[in-house]
Amino acid sequence: MLAYNKLTRTLCCIAAIYMAQGVHAEEAQNNQDTPKVAETLATPQQDRISDVVIGRDLETLKTAQSRIAKLNNNGIEAENYFLVKAQAWLDFAMHEYYENDRSQVIENALAESYKLIKEMEAANNSISMDTLVIPESVRLREDLWKIAAELKQHQGFACAAAPIAEMEVRLVWAGHEHEELGWRHAREHFAAAERLAKKARKLADNCFCPPEEKPCPMMVAKAEPVQDVLDKSRTRPKKAFAEPVVIPEVSSEPIDLVNVPNNVHFGLDKSDINEKGALILDRVAEILKAYPHMTAILVGHTDSRASKAYNLALSERRAKSVLNYLIKKGIDKARFSYQAEGFNKLKTAEDELLGHALSRRVEIAYFGENIISYDQTGDIVVEEMRKEKAAKQAKSKRSSTPKKVSKKVKTGSKQLKK
Repeated sequence: MLAYNKLTRTLCCIAAIYMAQGVHAEEAQNNQDTPKVAETLATPQQDRISDVVIGRDLETLKTAQSRIAKLNNNGIEAENYFLVKAQAWLDFAMHEYYENDRSQVIENALAESYKLIKEMEAANNSISMDTLVIPESVRLREDLWKIAAELKQHQGFACAAAPIAEMEVRLVWAGHEHEELGWRHAREHFAAAERLAKKARKLADNCFCPPEEKPCPMMVAKAEPVQDVLDKSRTRPKKAFAEPVVIPEVSSEPIDLVNVPNNVHFGLDKSDINEKGALILDRVAEILKAYPHMTAILVGHTDSRASKAYNLALSERRAKSVLNYLIKKGIDKARFSYQAEGFNKLKTAEDELLGHALSRRVEIAYFGENIISYDQTGDIVVEEMRKEKAAKQAKSKRSSTPKKVSKKVKTGSKQLKK
């Protein structure tokens, strides 16, 4: 009985070993049957005539898209410069594939996308920001390329990274269409690049990063652009890369605090802060909190209407209104002084009402930091219906003016009119 049990256990062990070997053999066979997805398409292009080849190509494109999505899921923001550029190159390649382009443009565009994907997956913090003009394209619209280069060194680049990246690839795409089919087919891509350039400029000029990291990436004008812009966001993701990202210093020279609004506007005969003006002053308050050594002078202004004494008092009320708002936001009163100018320093514009609206303001003069500020106009209030009222008054005046009555003078049998 004991010998029988021992024999049974031995046979069971042998059976288990054979079963395990069978499972491993099946897994190995499955691995052989599922080849690794390539990062390039089938070449030459003329071989794209079978369902098998086309299916393999589409799987390559699909895999690139999945890897971009995974980078985003791992913490790289959707508007990251390199992620957006990788997606733009992939869109370029996919569009030309579905258009059955027989040139090498699909492989080259896809190669640019995969190059950026692999750099980001490898946590490379020094990816080049240069945009390659592939051989199937031609470099056109130097004015737009110049804008892209300038915005890459702009202090507000962090806010404009996405449209800049897309614009550059669009220009390459436009160059390819121009070479293949002429300007008519390139026009839509040039138009898209123009829209993206305008959007990027606006975002860069109005960019403001939170005080925790100081306002916007600040670079000296002559300095080389910092390559480490893998994350344009205000707070770098914790899981995006294996090692922390380090921004190299570009210069030891004094740097400028940029994109600082230096004015706020008011309605006609008003001294209260309007809703849009409050948003501007909120930004001013954040900057002042970030730089506690800064001080400011608040200068009130009015338009040209009404008396000098009245406008001096109104401009003072406006300056005090801005002062009180900033104090409520937690800024020490001792950091401010204010003065009233009345209508001494008017703003002008072709439209009279717009000139009045620009004149009704409080200007903020900053001290204690190197400042690059700008005159914002997002909160101006142009009085409504004034032109219509003026037209009605003029019409009424004309209708109330008595008509001239001709006098008749009799001279014999004739009547003369005077």
